[in-house]
Amino acid sequence: MEADKKIIKEDINFLEYPLWVLDRKNKATTFSIEKPHGKYEIVSPLGLPKHLDKIILYFLLYKLCREKDTYSLKTSRYEIAKNVFYGVKDFGKNKFSRVMLALKKWNALSINFDGLFYDGEDRSVKYFHIIDEVSLRPKSSELTIKFNESYVKQLNETTFYKLIDFEQYKKLHKTSSARLYEILVKSFKERREWAINIQALAEKLTFEKRRGAQNYFPSDILRFIRPGINEINKKTDLFIKFDYNAETTICVFKQVKKVKEAYVPATKNIEADKEKADVNAKQIAEYTEKFNSLSETEQQVILDAIKRDPFLTVLDQSAQIYAIMSRTKEVQQS
Repeated sequence: MEADKKIIKEDINFLEYPLWVLDRKNKATTFSIEKPHGKYEIVSPLGLPKHLDKIILYFLLYKLCREKDTYSLKTSRYEIAKNVFYGVKDFGKNKFSRVMLALKKWNALSINFDGLFYDGEDRSVKYFHIIDEVSLRPKSSELTIKFNESYVKQLNETTFYKLIDFEQYKKLHKTSSARLYEILVKSFKERREWAINIQALAEKLTFEKRRGAQNYFPSDILRFIRPGINEINKKTDLFIKFDYNAETTICVFKQVKKVKEAYVPATKNIEADKEKADVNAKQIAEYTEKFNSLSETEQQVILDAIKRDPFLTVLDQSAQIYAIMSRTKEVQQS
């Protein structure tokens, strides 16, 4: 194991069943999965954790395993922000507030396994909390986090686990990619091929159904799975081939050996680079003009979407507007 890797030991139950959900149209405070032999449910009055909250939790768990104290650690909002906001150099009040919101959510979250918690041999009933206490000293900026003893003991003592590379996980920008990665990592613990009905997969991924629909629309799920597989293959040690049978609605994932790309010396093509830059600038200008022609209400919807996406903070506002509006156009066309 390389010294520079940040490796986290994760119980497979917390990969099989999500501790966080994909973005919702409205704030969600509960999420559940029901099976013939039991029910899984997460509840938080502050709203359920999202992808960024899970990244923050993973960094804290990595840091906790390096501390002398088994259940608590001392850190700062700056240290957390520096390690979780990918590609960001300057951290201000907004980033520190987002870190504290994540800690509030993990403090408020209740995790309930009613007959579904599996230890590798048998299923049982188990209830968990993650963080018991958070203390911030504003003058010194010292942040003390006390984890729930039962939760930490479960992670430390479990023999039913997978190792997660924090840096690889953090690089998965698409929220659906990150949740799919969690599912695939645990599914390939002792096998190289995994099949699942697309309805069951959509539920594991925490997708929402269309309003009034009893089932998920396969097209709604597939348009996220394929880009998710591409991102996982590109940014992690996993390399997956994916097939979908429209007649049986079965998704098949195969883990294959990752082939190292052959080294190709870089060549400079100034004209091609300039042409590409001109095209990008033209597209951004077009979308900025469209944005300016929208009503105040429509503009505010776009600005709110920008605020919710932590990975857009490194761009200027024109590029942020282009990213959101072009993404919305792609979704509407698919």
